[in-house]
Amino acid sequence: MTSTIEIDNRIYKALIESFGQEVLKEKINTFIISALENQLEKYSRDILKFEKKYGIPFYEFEKMWDQEKIENRHRYEIEGDFIDWEMMEMEKRELLSAMSKLRVHNTR
Repeated sequence: MTSTIEIDNRIYKALIESFGQEVLKEKINTFIISALENQLEKYSRDILKFEKKYGIPFYEFEKMWDQEKIENRHRYEIEGDFIDWEMMEMEKRELLSAMSKLRVHNTR
């Protein structure tokens, strides 16, 4: 099954002229997977910075947050870190899910 995405016609023509249609399809698939992997690595690095800063993984930090055990939790820096960290954890889970689905489809 294939789906269609739209790209600028000038970009499409340049890529088709350079690679040909079949090679271009492969390159786009490889590029998308590589971009997902790179984003996953970035989130993992950024999450690790928070884990080092606070000395615990996010699920523990979130639990302590919910139980109001984080001192000064509404201080700008701490609350901002919590929001950013939570977003990165959610994005990481979504990327891992997408990568898992891609691996399943590629093995068929």
